[in-house]
Amino acid sequence: MDEILSLQYRLTILALALLVWLVIFFYVNRLQVEPHRRIDLGSSLDRKIPFVPLFAPVYFSTYVFVLQPFILLSNARQFYWMLASFSAITIVSSLIHATLPSKIERVEQMKAGGITGWMLGLFQKTCKPYGNFPSMHVGLCVPVIAANFMTGGVITGCLTIIWAVLIALSTLYTKQHYILDVLAGLTIGILIFMSTFSLMMT
Repeated sequence: MDEILSLQYRLTILALALLVWLVIFFYVNRLQVEPHRRIDLGSSLDRKIPFVPLFAPVYFSTYVFVLQPFILLSNARQFYWMLASFSAITIVSSLIHATLPSKIERVEQMKAGGITGWMLGLFQKTCKPYGNFPSMHVGLCVPVIAANFMTGGVITGCLTIIWAVLIALSTLYTKQHYILDVLAGLTIGILIFMSTFSLMMT
């Protein structure tokens, strides 16, 4: 499957994938669950991590970060591998969010001003502090790193790892995820990456 896919086709698939992702995300985020069923996986270490609004741009850069492979990967085999990884991580994470309802103690109505405060304020109005375990932000970063190694080589791949690490840290410092959420997201991302890669790239 060495066919080269046009940019228009890839952007169309990307738009459809985004639409499906948004529907799944907001459906799960707004599921009605009895408060006592929502678990809080925060640890004492999580409580000690400070709230740093300046990490907000990094946190929201995830949406650009995870979409770039859809534009970079023109090879059909690589593109469909990325699509399969994106879809599988979304579905598995969403199923966990729905069957194991979780919540996070985030900093609401923060005093942060400027663009960072506006970004976090808008996000908090849109998304409830539920379904944080596992972190889909972190899970989706795994195949993105692999895609950048494929298309850009070692230097680009290493820079992507740095970006992904900053994203993982940003989920903690903006109080959107706990450490356990990040580790679970990373584990799911790696397992799905390994499975889809072995199935579609060999």
